[in-house]
Amino acid sequence: MSDNPAGPHGGSGSNDPYGKGPGGSSGTSGSSNPGQPPYGQPAYGQSPTPYGQPAYGQGSGQPAYGQSPYGQGYPGGGYPGQQGPRENPGRTLGIVGLILAIVLAPVGLILSIVALVKSKKAGMGNGLAVAGIIVGALFTILLVILIAGIIAAIPYATEIAEFCQQAGPGQHIYEGQEVRCPG
Repeated sequence: MSDNPAGPHGGSGSNDPYGKGPGGSSGTSGSSNPGQPPYGQPAYGQSPTPYGQPAYGQGSGQPAYGQSPYGQGYPGGGYPGQQGPRENPGRTLGIVGLILAIVLAPVGLILSIVALVKSKKAGMGNGLAVAGIIVGALFTILLVILIAGIIAAIPYATEIAEFCQQAGPGQHIYEGQEVRCPG
């Protein structure tokens, strides 16, 4: 062994394997003060700044990442003139129109058309209003056919009623068809 205070390989007497002691130009410490940790690293025994707590340069008055430094912002979120998701103005009317298209077809058809127009003016679609228009149109057509059939059958029914009054109760033949007259 060598009696050299700098160590067997020379140097300044530190345990640095490269022979450069405190204040040397190499190494990872980068600090000229022995015993102090490198810049940006916590000293031995100290934990780094916990996540979520302000680090150096961020006072306690600084907002967290992603939060506005100007307070809570505007109602509805976002910036002025920007609001949250818009409500479809014809949505409720479209639901009511679809239900009424099944029960009262012409009324449901009209309400569904109004709901679709309101939604289109707002730049939105309304599938329930379209369904109400389709169902309301089909049921309205069926209702018109049914009413036309009843109206067409009224004169024939009155003729049979007059015939039965003259012929009396029982089975009779009227215009080639067998008719049963009640008593």
